[in-house]
Amino acid sequence: MLTQLAERTQTVRMAMMRDPSRTPQRLAQAVDKAVEKHGAEWEHNLVGSWGTLNAAELKQVCEAVNGRDQSTFMRFAERIGSEVQSRNEPLLKRAGVEVLDTVWTQTAG
Repeated sequence: MLTQLAERTQTVRMAMMRDPSRTPQRLAQAVDKAVEKHGAEWEHNLVGSWGTLNAAELKQVCEAVNGRDQSTFMRFAERIGSEVQSRNEPLLKRAGVEVLDTVWTQTAG
């Protein structure tokens, strides 16, 4: 997700024009670093989003996962999707800025 976000920016396009051979590697490294840095917060937000369901709903989700019931699981996943997005959007933006800054600084330097 972070890679796709960065690749759509003008910053990465300009970095590719400046240094097409090394920019993809720099981008991958910057994304890996951001994921390592922010991964725990991302997971915390994800778990917290599932925590918006009540106990009976969480039980249904667990049963669906254990029983490989994709339709039940997806019904709940769709319900919490907007919550996950609202919790992680600011984090995704921060991480995206860090990635773009790293790629551009390394390309311009």
